[in-house]
Amino acid sequence: MHKLKNISTRNLLLYILAILVVAAVSFQIFRPKIDQSQFQPIDKSNWEGKTVADYFVEKMRMTPEEAKNFEKNGASFYVTENTNLNALISNLHSYGFVRDEQALRYALENSEDTNPGQENAIKVGKNTIDRGVYGLGTQMTAWEIARILLNYPQEVKTDYGYMFMPGTPYMGEPQGRPLE
Repeated sequence: MHKLKNISTRNLLLYILAILVVAAVSFQIFRPKIDQSQFQPIDKSNWEGKTVADYFVEKMRMTPEEAKNFEKNGASFYVTENTNLNALISNLHSYGFVRDEQALRYALENSEDTNPGQENAIKVGKNTIDRGVYGLGTQMTAWEIARILLNYPQEVKTDYGYMFMPGTPYMGEPQGRPLE
């Protein structure tokens, strides 16, 4: 009887191991494939869409030369009370900050969010984007943009009524939050 119990236990362990191996292999085969090129910055030399320089010309009445010079430095992106997740992603795609809307959404959902969202924050999966201003560069990856949007809100001191303003990418530690 004792020998039969050992064989049954061993068989049970082998069955469990086999199921785990099959599950792991299935996950690798059937998981969604992500085209990593969609997360890369846009190559402006062959980009046919609008750019933030176009926004500066249209909305702020800059000359094309001024706008291109400001675009090289990046832009301040304003997330206001009227901004929702779809508009945020669409605007960043429309003005040439990200190559693919789904890639940015994926990066926002799967990046680490170390900043607990405020009450009125935009929800993206388990993460949040606070209302504020964000320094973005036109040569950032979708992952870099997601990291900034999730973790580095800057307080809006003056609302100019624009979605983008000339600015520089944010490269430091979060400001305006207590350090622990």
